[in-house]
Formats: sequence, structure tokens, C-alpha cells
Amino acid sequence: MTLYVDAGWVLNVQVNVSPQNTPIRDWGALNCMVERHRYERVAGEPYYGEIPARAATFLHTALRLRPFTDYNASIGIACAWEYMEQSGVRFDLPYGEVAKLVADIRSDEADLTEVARLLREWAA
Repeated sequence: MTLYVDAGWVLNVQVNVSPQNTPIRDWGALNCMVERHRYERVAGEPYYGEIPARAATFLHTALRLRPFTDYNASIGIACAWEYMEQSGVRFDLPYGEVAKLVADIRSDEADLTEVARLLREWAA
């Protein structure tokens, strides 16, 4: 079964990893962050078929669109981790590699496919 989450889920994750009352900078960007993992090119058929790909959408979108005024990396990582965990996939976040991945996403060196590949690898 595919896990789909809503804005409340993202905001619940956000309050656990960022200072209290971290403002939302762009509600539209937050909506994109929430809806991206649900995308269906054909009705009933998820475009992002694998759990790591859906989890990657949270991190990638948080860093590229920056829905919050700050802590987008922490929130995106936490959402990806929580999504994987709630979907039944346990994995380790290697600290140095996570920092490099964040930098690579910000500099456009890592796209969504690369983020998903790394999440899949870290789950192995």
C-alpha cells in the first residue's frame, strides 16, 4: 500500500526539527512539496513508483523551492527519513554524505533521480 501524506504531516515533521514557529515562506511551495509524491501521470498509477523516489521528492522539493524561511534542509531530510520509516523501509543517514547531498541539490548537481538512488542505497 502506498503512503500518501498531507500538509499537516509535513508541518508535524517540521515542528520536530526546526525552532518553534519557523515561518512558512511560500505556501505554494509547501503545497508542491506535499503533492509531488502523489503525482500520477495516468490515473491510479503513481509516477514515483518506489518508496525511495517518493521520499526523495520531499528533500529535493524542500531544497529547490524553499517553502520555509529557514531549515529547509533539516525539514526535507526529516520528511524523507520519516516517509521511508513510515513506509516500512529502515535506513541510515550517513552524516557526511547527507551534507554533501544537500550541497549537491542546492548547486543543482544532484537531481531527484540521484536523491532517490542514494536513499535506496542507504536503505540497503
